[in-house]
Amino acid sequence: MIDENIYPKLAEDVISSLDVKSGDAVLISGGAHAQKFLEEIGIAVAKRGGQPFITAVSNDYQKRLLETCTVRQLKAMPKIMMGVVQAMDAYVTVEPYSDPSIKKYFREKLQARSEGNFPVMQIIYGKPGKRWLYMGWATEGMAKMYNVPLKELEKLVIGGCLIDYGVLKEDCEHVMRVLNNAKYVHVTDPNGTDFSLDIEGRRLNPDDGVLTPEKVAVGDLGGNLPAGEVFVAPVETYGSGTLYCPLTIDDLTRGTIIKGVRLKFKDGTLLPDECTAEHNEEVLRDTLHKMVEVDKEKYGSANALKVAELGIGLNPVIDRAIGYILTDEKIGGSVHVAFGRSDMYGGNVASNMHWDFVTAPDVTLEVEYKDGHKKLLMKDGRLLR
Repeated sequence: MIDENIYPKLAEDVISSLDVKSGDAVLISGGAHAQKFLEEIGIAVAKRGGQPFITAVSNDYQKRLLETCTVRQLKAMPKIMMGVVQAMDAYVTVEPYSDPSIKKYFREKLQARSEGNFPVMQIIYGKPGKRWLYMGWATEGMAKMYNVPLKELEKLVIGGCLIDYGVLKEDCEHVMRVLNNAKYVHVTDPNGTDFSLDIEGRRLNPDDGVLTPEKVAVGDLGGNLPAGEVFVAPVETYGSGTLYCPLTIDDLTRGTIIKGVRLKFKDGTLLPDECTAEHNEEVLRDTLHKMVEVDKEKYGSANALKVAELGIGLNPVIDRAIGYILTDEKIGGSVHVAFGRSDMYGGNVASNMHWDFVTAPDVTLEVEYKDGHKKLLMKDGRLLR
């Protein structure tokens, strides 16, 4: 069980990540398992002069709702939620499922819900967008699904939030200085990862746990807790190679672990027929296929396959992958590449998918600048100064 004595500190971290101001209407959403913490966030919002609105439901209710609703119902735009997100100034979600494994039984319905929620997501994540934060949590059900002891999950998620944000800020600034004016990034590791991406002219985004006026000015309105990465949307038409991801979670349901993923991509486009996995390969392929179908219907092209993000993990506490992408992508010594949507942070691709694939924490990352000279940023998972 997460120690309730740290709730006020965690709630203040949430407020800093959203930069809540007097008069802000803040939607606070999560599962009933985190009800007390959601209320602590609400009190913190009120202390800032804001207007908190809390919504929380149980894991059982979410399961029964998916069982009850038809695909047609779930594809319909949620009218009440549309009204809420249009009125709010900021939005925080604390991990809504106490046992996310239930979602693996509802693949078709979750795809339908993703389509129905798209207009809502556009208001939050599109332009001009809303301030938003997604925060992880730790429960027995989650620990069972990720096959780790609850104490270990708490260390990764909650311990990953209780860090020295001044040090994290310095690490983010160092990485951004090295990447500034870069053209190409080349990443390798002992597991077969070997790819290059073009980041010339693209905005560098620090996920350092604080929403600043400078971030807001460039449209960087969201973040995660735990925080801890620098990320960039690469040029969508360039980038080729192989990435090995020890484990990830199905992007459609977030309820099925996929192990030993080997991705192939060329000219900025994922090659799904050449991608493999040692465990649950059929889930990997099926989700990619379904997301391509959705994007073709919405945008007329397979946007889900476009390279969307290069991220560099910097959280000092998070040291192992478990399949929980929220923490996995922050592992120091790792990088991650996402495919799908990138228009939220400096890219040009809209998609219903944004799927991160995280390397093992032993990468070597070389930066090549416009004038042709090169510099190592990481060597065998160690950040170089």
